[in-house]
Amino acid sequence: MVRNWGKFGIFILAAACLAQDLHLKTRTISNLAAIRRAPDDTGAVHQIVQYDHPTGTAELESLLREGMTLVAALPDNALVVAAPGGLVRGADDAIWAGRMDPADKLSPDLVKAAKDDTQTAIVEFHADVTLAEQDDTAAAARVTLLRTEVLQGNHALVTASSPALRRLAEFDAVAYVFPADPGLSGDTPEPLLTCAGMLTTSGAVGQYAAIVHGWNPDADGFAHLTYLFGSVTPKVPALLAQSEVMRALHEWAKVTNLTFQQGPNPAGARNVLIKFVSGAHGDAYPFDGPKNSLAHTFYPVPVNAETVAGDIHLDADENWHAGGDPDIYSVALHEAGHAIGLGHSDKPGDVMYPYYRSRVSLSANDVRSAQLLYGVPASSGKVAPTPPAEVATVPAVRLTVDTVPVSTRAESTTLTGTLSGGKDPVSVQWQTSSGAGGRATVGAGTGVRPWSAGSVPLAPGENLISISAFDAALQSTSATVTIMRQVASTGGSSTQPVSIAIKTPAPIVTTVASPSMTLAGVSSGEAGIVRVTWQTSGGAAGVATGTNHWLAAGVPLLRGTNTIVVRVWDEKGSTAWASAVVIRR
Repeated sequence: MVRNWGKFGIFILAAACLAQDLHLKTRTISNLAAIRRAPDDTGAVHQIVQYDHPTGTAELESLLREGMTLVAALPDNALVVAAPGGLVRGADDAIWAGRMDPADKLSPDLVKAAKDDTQTAIVEFHADVTLAEQDDTAAAARVTLLRTEVLQGNHALVTASSPALRRLAEFDAVAYVFPADPGLSGDTPEPLLTCAGMLTTSGAVGQYAAIVHGWNPDADGFAHLTYLFGSVTPKVPALLAQSEVMRALHEWAKVTNLTFQQGPNPAGARNVLIKFVSGAHGDAYPFDGPKNSLAHTFYPVPVNAETVAGDIHLDADENWHAGGDPDIYSVALHEAGHAIGLGHSDKPGDVMYPYYRSRVSLSANDVRSAQLLYGVPASSGKVAPTPPAEVATVPAVRLTVDTVPVSTRAESTTLTGTLSGGKDPVSVQWQTSSGAGGRATVGAGTGVRPWSAGSVPLAPGENLISISAFDAALQSTSATVTIMRQVASTGGSSTQPVSIAIKTPAPIVTTVASPSMTLAGVSSGEAGIVRVTWQTSGGAAGVATGTNHWLAAGVPLLRGTNTIVVRVWDEKGSTAWASAVVIRR
């Protein structure tokens, strides 16, 4: 336990030589300075526990066994805990423990207002502090809290003078006080998007933390990262959703020494896995449905292991848009900042501020923060306060699609149209709702030019086909067409609707421990069954074997709740579906 510092003085001094500093936004605390500081005897519940190495499962389990509550992570080598009675136990390998100074809880960006002048700020309480305890703290500090719909549960607005804010920071329940965006009061109609923070496997990073490094550079001075998409939202054409995320990644690459290329391995080193998922999805941070938490991202190595470091998860239950709200590009731009190692900014108007707006550009402070981690691009010669304005001078890329038949009996179709604008080279890609995809041929020349895509396969029933154009200036546009494929009947007409039933697993809701399972069932229809498919709420999909008696083997399951939909088609294109809910422990 971390109590008798005299007993461990020699050990602490030796370990301190190996440990990293504590990096707060107000100051950097060196290990030697921390050791010289007197042990905390105030009984403060919330305390920092510092180690000489990045924290992991062993440290967490040790603290939890002693009744500690994990409140936040302080990269790279510290945790913030709630310790009953102010006594930090279960941290034998810690080198220091103590409370935050009140001065460290006041953002350097707060205005130094005079005694009678006021400013509006966000009070961030520690994550375990209840609303009642927040109100009690405000009453004791003689300030009034205001809560609006967009604010996170541990955030409240306060309008007070500098002396009043300093007084508020002296209370143990308060974690940090920083400037409030005027839009948080509800006075502006423009919606604000909310991010709960950068995540680690040890907890969310506190607003008060200063991030001092991201991914290590390679030999050429660049940090070369890969990305890969998992499941993509069905609310927007898949290619368009992917292009919006890619555009966000490349905005950061434009202004610093970073590169992003599509990678082959979702669990590979230095890979950012991007996926839209719902509810509990395998990490410790389940999503909460529409209009609340939009996304979260994991801090890079060494704080997180390579298998999750930098990964971006977006809530599939949101009604995503490309250009509307919530806007995929805007959210991805913020989360990509976390993926490269940026924490939350205290400055309203920054993309990396915890409450941010749609369809805005990186601010000068966003760019400067990224360049502190990765340097100024070698080709620029000077710091650019804003991203290059190249895109603004390039004509918008435009795509048209020629009329397609509403229905057909053909197994494939040809798509054609025209392309104009954009910066060459411009590519056109297509993707069908059954998972097929490919690249179209684009005519040579400038101005309006034709494109065509032949042999686009059609599945029986309805086919939704997305066609997207991408140019060298990272612009994109998309269009969709729908074609119904009618399959010839083998004789007679269908007098009964197509039907499907899941026989295994038998219960509607099943609990399992395995990472995958097998579903089996039956289907029928006088027109003849031609295809049975399955899809999970985690984004996996496949084709079952068999028709009237079908089998879907190896269906992957995320930890938590999985909804599996099995769909059947008959020869006339009629369809039906059944679903099962499987909870993986």
